[in-house]
Amino acid sequence: MVASHNTPVQFDIRNFIEFDSQNRAICPACQSAKGESYTKRNLSVAPNGAYKCHRGCTSGEIRSALGAEKPRQVPTAIAKPATNITLPPHRIKEAHDRLMASDGPAKQWLHDRGITDGLIQRHQIGITRAKVNNQQHLPAITIPIPANADGTQFYQKKRVAPWIDESNQPENYKPWSQYGIPNSVYFTWLPANATQTYLCEGEWDAIRLGDLLRNADLEIACATFTSGAGNVPGQDQLDLLPGEVIIFYDRNDAPLKNGDRPGEIGARKIAKALGTRAKIASVPMLDDCSVKGWDVSNAIEAGYSLDDFKQAAAESLALQPDEPKKRENPLRARMIKNIDLIARAADYIDWLVPDLLTPNELFILGTPPRTGKSLFCLTLAKAIATGGTFLDRPVTQGSVIYVNCEDGETKVKYRQTAQGWEQWGYDLPVYWFNEFKLSELSDLRELIEEIGDVRLLVLDTLSRVRNDNAKESSSEMGRILEPLQQLARDTGTCVLLTHHLSEATLEKDDDPFKLLRGNSSIRSTCRGAMVMLPGENCYRLISENGWCDLMDLNVRIQPDTLEWKLLGNWNPRVDGDMKQQILDHLNLVGIATIQEIATELNFNAGSVCTILHRLQREDMVEKIGGKGRQLAHYQRSATLSQQLNMLLGHQNPDDTSDTACPNKKILENDLPLKVINSPKSDQSETQENFPHERKVITFSQNDHFFSNTPPLLGQSCKPDPVSDVCPNSPDRLLGQGDQLSHRLDPVLTPLKVGDRAVYIGPDKPMSMLCGNRHLEILEMQNDRAIVKNKKWVVSQTVPLADLRRV
Repeated sequence: MVASHNTPVQFDIRNFIEFDSQNRAICPACQSAKGESYTKRNLSVAPNGAYKCHRGCTSGEIRSALGAEKPRQVPTAIAKPATNITLPPHRIKEAHDRLMASDGPAKQWLHDRGITDGLIQRHQIGITRAKVNNQQHLPAITIPIPANADGTQFYQKKRVAPWIDESNQPENYKPWSQYGIPNSVYFTWLPANATQTYLCEGEWDAIRLGDLLRNADLEIACATFTSGAGNVPGQDQLDLLPGEVIIFYDRNDAPLKNGDRPGEIGARKIAKALGTRAKIASVPMLDDCSVKGWDVSNAIEAGYSLDDFKQAAAESLALQPDEPKKRENPLRARMIKNIDLIARAADYIDWLVPDLLTPNELFILGTPPRTGKSLFCLTLAKAIATGGTFLDRPVTQGSVIYVNCEDGETKVKYRQTAQGWEQWGYDLPVYWFNEFKLSELSDLRELIEEIGDVRLLVLDTLSRVRNDNAKESSSEMGRILEPLQQLARDTGTCVLLTHHLSEATLEKDDDPFKLLRGNSSIRSTCRGAMVMLPGENCYRLISENGWCDLMDLNVRIQPDTLEWKLLGNWNPRVDGDMKQQILDHLNLVGIATIQEIATELNFNAGSVCTILHRLQREDMVEKIGGKGRQLAHYQRSATLSQQLNMLLGHQNPDDTSDTACPNKKILENDLPLKVINSPKSDQSETQENFPHERKVITFSQNDHFFSNTPPLLGQSCKPDPVSDVCPNSPDRLLGQGDQLSHRLDPVLTPLKVGDRAVYIGPDKPMSMLCGNRHLEILEMQNDRAIVKNKKWVVSQTVPLADLRRV
């Protein structure tokens, strides 16, 4: 913008030019050079009044066209006109005499415009040269403009060779040359006792209409402005116009993009400046007129008389004051009534990783140096990309964008190989950036929207992706991180930042999150935080997210797979009866969202969400993530269903003929209607409660017998470990005083890879799949085994306790 630092304080271009709602207007210098028909809005203004012409006009040219040049400091109150701009009367006469004596195109052009020799003489119109560029001058018709009241000095406004065809005009040609001429009133007829003024848009119109008024000897003045109707001179000049002012504006102008016509805009602008003594009249025009920019001269040439103009003046209308524009409050669009907020808010938390990470929010992970935060993020990325589990928790499958600013590609490949990415051919929906800065966030947003199903964005680390010098302990960090939170909210993506912990010592009962560098500003912006601290033979992962209680988990890296693992099991509280109804509903409808299930079964949506997470962990349902912020869907797991359909062809209509499941009558004897599993902690011990006459057994969640055993499809509660024996098993039903065998006997000869076994577990779908078939043990992982039958398409994972060697 052209700043007006050296201009007087009282100058404000908005007092001379009316700008539209986009703060754009027609540049007066461009219009002066191109002619009145020029309508491009090249001039823009800033809120502080700074202005700029996008065609390149300087501030001096713009102010000169407005007649508001920078004032010169002079010793006297009134300075004499500069000799290089104003001319004495004899110079004006010389130019006039040259024109009168000539018989060239200049006089012919004037005659064609209706300017007779008499009008040429009355207004001292002449001819001289005008400089077009550094190498060329052209002849120009001159109009003398009085520069003072006593008639001793004149400005010379020049119309440059208007008879030259546009194709022959030289470079930098401008139709008008009026450098140094202030924006002022130019009278073509001014009777002494004038009570009214007809105001025209240009000098030629004013000369023609003024001649009609003079011949009629009416006390009506005729005038125009030297800088065109769109540029209003100062109030001192407006005060020179006598009486009521009738504004005749050009008609049929080509409309602007917003539909307004320049002539009407200029007339309203002048009328607004003149106030109550101004009226706007329409130039008389033919009904079927096709001439663009129809003006006073066109009307006179078409045969309209002074009476027609007087009639138009009588019908003129005062400017109606503009209705004050009501300012639109930007907060109104963001204000939400409580009932609307409740109606549109979800009834549940659709976790990305239950209890740890939610979608559409910003999280931060802080660890000491060399702890394995990059391995933590890589383990999480693999779980999201494959739809597996993370720290024993089911996740929402989707794409991952990983900004890796620390580790080289060779190390990343080595870690992926160790984690088993090659079983998918390394072709997982994970997208990598080795370089990225937060200033490129808008470009990253575009990529996230293109991919469509990005669930996780990892930024490893915060210090590497920043491109500013703000201190981590300052409030500036909130300003830096806020766009990341907005990105997460807009795209439904979980954004995970990695960060370093300070070297301070954590005292007992201290807040562990205080170790995050800049914790006050960072935690105020991030919606959740996790810190990893050394523990006894493991690490403590402490997590807060505002949705559930503080989590304190014991985790460690598996040396063989380089993956972070949870020590213990994840067992959310589950209502067995609700669990079975949800499974039955999915069997019936096939696929549904959490809200659809909750509505159909009249359940609490939050409880449905928790139960589905448990079912997903037990591989009984699958979660299908939607695109972007669309809701996820759930369906019965295809792993077992496909093999059952392949082997059986259809479901068995007679449940009583199933031989691989426990006897229903045995299971229903004295069992409670509902069983609520262990508390939420991932490391606590659990006690199952049964009727008083039955045996109470206490066991650890690490006990492989009960950790992941799903309930039976036809059962609404968890079976008693003592009575959980298949009727086709060689084991008899144990009584009150009997000792536990098989699955609870720790001294049984352990199974090993390559052994053959049969399935004796309580899971009905697995029993239907396995029957009495011999299963080969392919791999053993802690308390579970991967088994395969030669007729199966894929292998299955079952608890070791549910297998018996054959």
